[in-house]
Amino acid sequence: MIIPVLLLLLLLLLLAADIRLVDGATTSFNNQHQPAFLSQSTPTRVSPRSTKIIPSRVFTTASTVSSKDDTTTQLYAGSGFGSKSSSPSSSKPATNKPNDKPKELFELQELSAQLETIKKQNILLQNLSKEKSDELSNYVKAVVDKTDSPIDTKTSFGTAKFVAQVENKSWRMIFSTDNSNIDKSKGDVAPGELPYGSTVILRIGEFMGTDGSLDYVLKFSKRVLGLNELVANSSCSVDIGPVNPGVFTFTYEDIKTNIFGVSNLPVGFFGLLKGRVNYIDTVWFDGERWIERNYLENGDVIYSVYVRDTEDEKEYKK
Repeated sequence: MIIPVLLLLLLLLLLAADIRLVDGATTSFNNQHQPAFLSQSTPTRVSPRSTKIIPSRVFTTASTVSSKDDTTTQLYAGSGFGSKSSSPSSSKPATNKPNDKPKELFELQELSAQLETIKKQNILLQNLSKEKSDELSNYVKAVVDKTDSPIDTKTSFGTAKFVAQVENKSWRMIFSTDNSNIDKSKGDVAPGELPYGSTVILRIGEFMGTDGSLDYVLKFSKRVLGLNELVANSSCSVDIGPVNPGVFTFTYEDIKTNIFGVSNLPVGFFGLLKGRVNYIDTVWFDGERWIERNYLENGDVIYSVYVRDTEDEKEYKK
């Protein structure tokens, strides 16, 4: 009877020991696998009115530096979108924009300069040396052959501009490529064979449409027989027809002289014959220089060059 009781007590003691071991293992397991938020203290609550926390990643609008090519890119206010880089590779490429004004032909530059010198120094056509005449002839031919006329008198619009540019102005013939011999018995005088000491001036008056008035003047030095000038009052017009568009025509109507001690000049003196019709075929005109084309009997082409003479305009208006 005593032995069974002892055995029962011993069994109870063993069961109690097993329960303690199980409770200790469970507590250790729970301590090791407890979630972090259960083991950490509760964080401090931030008030909505407190300062916002700035994240560690900072964005800069002033500049960003790349470690690959050390290229610094900056954004500029008012530049819209895009950026301007200080890297040589991102610099703006040079543009090959053509000049608004095309380069002037060398021969035209030389011709303009020399014609202006001839006018200012009042050098007569007859006093030019052969070398200078040949040089100017080459310049004139180059201008006609290589450039278009700034004002095209072959069109209606060009004719209107031509009339507006020539009227109420004086045009002095500075040079001619004509070196032919003229039969003076016919009373003809070619531009290259003007009477010694004389020059030709076209004093153009007002136009009504394409019709106007003109004084064809042979102006002399006072040293020539006291002769000052011969004036042929003329009518003129510009052809707008399809056959000879732009041709300038003038007809002698009244011949006047300005001579000291000389009178009763023969009819047709120096080719100034009343009723005679003359033509100017304009091939180049820019408002300051006027180049006409003519043909000799043998078919050779000759050019005569007129320039505006403001000094004669002032003298004529006195």
